[in-house]
Amino acid sequence: MYFSEYLKFAIIFAVLIIVQVSFVWLIAISNYNITPDLVIVLVIYLGFTRGQIAGMVSGFITGLTLDLLSGSFIGLSALSYCVAGFIAGYFSFQDTAKSSVKRSMIGIMFLCTVIAYSIFFWIYYQGSSVSFPEIFMKYVLTTTLYTLVIGTVLVIFSNVLDTKK
Repeated sequence: MYFSEYLKFAIIFAVLIIVQVSFVWLIAISNYNITPDLVIVLVIYLGFTRGQIAGMVSGFITGLTLDLLSGSFIGLSALSYCVAGFIAGYFSFQDTAKSSVKRSMIGIMFLCTVIAYSIFFWIYYQGSSVSFPEIFMKYVLTTTLYTLVIGTVLVIFSNVLDTKK
């Protein structure tokens, strides 16, 4: 990646982090405190399009930034985002048909978010009386599906981010 690409993605990440921290509660399902995770969508996109290292590094940096801004469990989002970016990098594509890439990106986004949120919520609720199946059904799947809805919209319009045409 060239410097201009790094700068572009850094600006996009900064905007998404600000939106995630400040405004995402506006579209939350408030009864269950379920919010979409906008930042992990871009982490997965970078891992998918740029490879494991780019996904892992962007996941770690943005996750750590979110951890520092939220003030709890420093490193937990960094770990889960880093894993999501790394896993997405396994599916990194080389010049394939754009339609099949978009379809597979949604499945990869689902897989990566399920794994990342499983790690996040399992560690977050460690030591509480909540069982892992309950955590999985109540938090992991709901957050994953809500994030996937937002991610699907972004995947459809991903030509805005794609500089490798």
